[in-house]
Formats: sequence, C-alpha cells, structure tokens
Amino acid sequence: QISGAGDGDAWALLAVGAPSVAVDINEGKISGYAGAASEAKARALIAGLAGLARLAPDVAGQLAADKGFTLAANSRWSRAIAAAAERGEQGTVALLAAVGMQANGWGQMSPAHLYHVVAALHRVGLDPEARMIAAEAISRL
Repeated sequence: QISGAGDGDAWALLAVGAPSVAVDINEGKISGYAGAASEAKARALIAGLAGLARLAPDVAGQLAADKGFTLAANSRWSRAIAAAAERGEQGTVALLAAVGMQANGWGQMSPAHLYHVVAALHRVGLDPEARMIAAEAISRL
C-alpha cells in the first residue's frame, strides 16, 4: 500500500509503468490524481493509460476531452503511426515515435502525441518501451 508524500505520483507511475495492472485504475483514482497533480501530469496519465489500453476507449476519450485534448488521429503523423501499428511494423512505429517526440522538453510534447506514441508501441508489442515513455512523461512533467 502506498501512503505518504508523493502517493499520487507513485500510483500514477505504477498505473502506467507496471508490466500488468498493479494498482486500482478507475475514474475516481484518475480524477483524484488529476485534482492534485499538475494539468500536464494529469494529461500525461490519461494519454499513457489510454495508449496502454488500461482504460475503456469511451472512458479514455471522455477523460481526454475533459482535459482539453483528443485521442483522434487528426494529423498526418498520427495517422501514419497508427497505420504502421495496424500493419505491425515495429521499426516504422519506433521511427515515427522518435519523430513524434522531438521537442526541447517533455512539456512541449502534447498529450495527444504521447497517446499516439504509447498506443502504437503497445499495439506492435513494444510494451516495455511504451510503459517507459508513459512513465517518463509523468515523472518529467
């Protein structure tokens, strides 16, 4: 059981970083974390959980909308990485993930880009990498 200072971040890191579901993940926990954490961390958590398919799609979409972003593939890059994932092209997904993460810092990476990176890596079986990126985003914001 996690208790003490930093509980929320510890829970969030376990929620996205553990190889299998290791903590209770529900709307109440996510809302509680979102209320205590920075807006950027809350968005990263939602994007990471959605990308790892640890939230039902309708719940993920609603939580993202509540935080002001969409999970829709609405750019050439997001459509390209989703298509590569659908075809099972690990190398192309890895390359497009690297391209999508180009920024001067984690704060400049949109939650939608984080979602598409994590979702594509997860879809092609690169789960350790997907979890690492999701956890890194939360810890660096």
